[in-house]
Amino acid sequence: MLMKKITFNALLNHKARNYKPMQIEVEKVILLYGKRFEQMKNHPLDDCPEIIENRDLMCMEGNTAHCILFLDANGSDGILVEAEGADYARKSQFIPNARAIVEANDITAGERQLHAELKAMADRIAELAHTGQKHFIFEDMLGDEDLRVLMIRTVAEMLDRREDLAEVRDHYLGIAGQADFTVTAKPTQEMKLYCPLEIQAEPQIYETDWDAPYEDDLEVIPSSCAYGCEDEINEAIEKYSEPEEKHRGLMVYYDANSPVNEKVVSAFPSVEVRNGELVGVLTCQITEPLTDSEMGEFQDWWSGQASDGWSESFEQREIKTDAFGTIYVSFWNSSDSWHIEAEMTDTADIEEEESLDMGGISM
Repeated sequence: MLMKKITFNALLNHKARNYKPMQIEVEKVILLYGKRFEQMKNHPLDDCPEIIENRDLMCMEGNTAHCILFLDANGSDGILVEAEGADYARKSQFIPNARAIVEANDITAGERQLHAELKAMADRIAELAHTGQKHFIFEDMLGDEDLRVLMIRTVAEMLDRREDLAEVRDHYLGIAGQADFTVTAKPTQEMKLYCPLEIQAEPQIYETDWDAPYEDDLEVIPSSCAYGCEDEINEAIEKYSEPEEKHRGLMVYYDANSPVNEKVVSAFPSVEVRNGELVGVLTCQITEPLTDSEMGEFQDWWSGQASDGWSESFEQREIKTDAFGTIYVSFWNSSDSWHIEAEMTDTADIEEEESLDMGGISM
């Protein structure tokens, strides 16, 4: 039988006598960004902060191994680990196409049934096509109300699994204009990630040619002197944003399979004055605090956006300012001093302050 060649990464045992698998229960799936997955794959006996943080989740119970599955954030493979209380992958196995296993496990019963119904619909259309029929109306193919109800129930199941929602109820009655879902989101709190900026300006006009710098040179503006450009830079950032970023900001580009994607509801870049200097800030709304490994994952992602992603494109855009003429702003520089600093905002205190003394009336 001719077939398309299948290619994937895997391990091959030399002269294996048998295979004796055990029951595996994956307690948590952790995405590894950047070089972290390659480091674990090539050096599994090195101490690993993600293993140390989740050590208590891993153990053996009879023939059942409670494990952590580490996924390559930029690929499909994974590494299954049961550390036996160690700081490294004491027991481990390379799992090819592990992402497909995770995604298949996330499919609800409704999704499976819906897939079967849609396949049956495709089969019916193919069957009718062989009788000479060419044109099909999807609404007609839906048939009775059962498939519509199944679709609503399936969406409700998928919503109910999300970590960022407090309550999901479906109450489909088939009445036009009547709500089919009631969905309540979890309250959020604010988290900010700060980073240094690199601000450069086009050279000023000089009286003599020999006083002027080379044409391609840009003058560096210290962050302590650029605080007057805050509004102009933020206006440029807002104009640079895409329509799909309206509600979630840069989180629309985050890995959909990561728990961080549901904990961090939105992430919007901007600049603000902090301790007398203009700095870059990613303002996030989160439903619950990130664990240490999740924070590391999120900061690695933002570092990538600052160096090679969102900021790499933004830093090439001209920004007109009154103080310095045309400037260019980057959220990244290659110096050792570049860093990310996280800060939580106590939203309860903010709400309390806003409720006090409005026009002499205590609210």
